[in-house]
Amino acid sequence: MNKESIDEFDDEAIEEDNKLEIVEESDLDSLETTSQVEEDSTTEDSDLGLHEKLARKMNLKLTGIARGRKSEKDIFDKDKVLEAVFDKSTVMTLSRLINNGIISYVNGAVGAGKESQLYWGVDPFGNDLAVKIYLVTTSNFKKRYPYLIGDPRFTRIKSGTRSLVELWARKEFRNLSKAFNCEIPCPEPITVVKNILIMKFVGTGGVPSPTLVESEVDYSDYEKAITIISDLYQKAELVHADLSEYNLFKTKEGPVVFDFGSAVDIRHPKTKEFLERDISNITKFFVKRGLTVDNPIDVFKRVTK
Repeated sequence: MNKESIDEFDDEAIEEDNKLEIVEESDLDSLETTSQVEEDSTTEDSDLGLHEKLARKMNLKLTGIARGRKSEKDIFDKDKVLEAVFDKSTVMTLSRLINNGIISYVNGAVGAGKESQLYWGVDPFGNDLAVKIYLVTTSNFKKRYPYLIGDPRFTRIKSGTRSLVELWARKEFRNLSKAFNCEIPCPEPITVVKNILIMKFVGTGGVPSPTLVESEVDYSDYEKAITIISDLYQKAELVHADLSEYNLFKTKEGPVVFDFGSAVDIRHPKTKEFLERDISNITKFFVKRGLTVDNPIDVFKRVTK
């Protein structure tokens, strides 16, 4: 269901026209769904009432479609989410994702960070989704400029926190799509709209798979983690730039890498620095766990050869 064409950036701000992906005919339906969500937002925002009214309407819609007699409290703790991530625009975007059949309902939060919160959602076919909502009230994204400036995929960047947050969401979707299409183990991206990224859920029953730091690990896990670094560089032409034991799930099939917002194109001027740091982080973790691993300098040479 991954459609990288959905992530084409608008002309004004983000990417040069000649670098956009070509939309195949088979992609048009899902592209239309995502476009409708974005294009209608300005008009409909003006037609609705206050912030709380929007949140209430969305929660009632969630309840009516997917949860029958359950109350708003069963879908979202409204008071908490309004303070955290659900500003007016986010509420409207979620509502349209539901109306367009991408999400059926959202069960609740399963993770939180300084820049985003992760929710367990379900699609109309009963498949688990990860709904990542980037915080539009945080100032942390201003620290992310080094991961944007110098990446040749982003030639002009709009000012303002919201624009930066939405760009970051699209950047993560683009990076995920590239990694997934190169068969690197990562969550399958579904779509991105404004500050909301939808992916396949990695875990069972709303419980995310454990990360490496939460798991027992062995040399095989180390080898697979290094393979992920190598494949990202050689196949996807990306460097994760924020890799550690905290953003690698441990699954039955092996490690699965996530949190791709910081990932940069290998043409970025700080590629070497970021790659060395990724390798160093993974090396230090496995050494702390008592394993004998390869010299990180040798790993860097193998990855970049």
